[in-house]
Amino acid sequence: MEDVGIDRKIVIVGATDVGKTSITMRYCHGSFQTPTSATIGASFLQKRILVGDARRKMTLQIWDTAGQERFRSMAPMYYRNAKAAILVFDLQNEASFDKIKEWLQVLAVVGNKCDCASSATFGFSKAQEFAQEIGAMVFRTSAKTGDGVQNLFESVAAMLLKRHDEEERARARENSSLEGSQASYARQTDVLRLDPEPNPRKKCC
Repeated sequence: MEDVGIDRKIVIVGATDVGKTSITMRYCHGSFQTPTSATIGASFLQKRILVGDARRKMTLQIWDTAGQERFRSMAPMYYRNAKAAILVFDLQNEASFDKIKEWLQVLAVVGNKCDCASSATFGFSKAQEFAQEIGAMVFRTSAKTGDGVQNLFESVAAMLLKRHDEEERARARENSSLEGSQASYARQTDVLRLDPEPNPRKKCC
């Protein structure tokens, strides 16, 4: 049977102008454009990849969401059924880091524009501490040079594959347990059926 692969939805979130679109374009198309216009609502890109030592097929559905406050009310619509969220902030803008703390269910925290890190206004250690608090991975990237972008998405994809396999194993255990219970019930029923029914006694005339 042909391996149809795994589909996983990822959302990219963060304040406006932190480089969410640039990171997405760098990963999906290997290109960088500046300046980019602000995303309206959300944009959507797909990338098919091979993950892990077994080279499992996976399609990443990457949703690049708008960072402006006026689009925040639309956020739940874009995040529905997402398996991972990537929080992006600008390494030169501490306010953009403070904004990502509003998001809780995340898989990766990303400090973008590391090519400009020499002029960063705050230490990356804050992002590392925050990621550790929420149990997320943390990365430094540059959409401009491509530094760290491939590693970011490959790491997220590997984690998604790990979660998928864990869910499949848990589902298999549940099914096995259910089948075992059904088989046990069937055996008990068969035993009951093996007991001969008493023959009705004939009355003498």
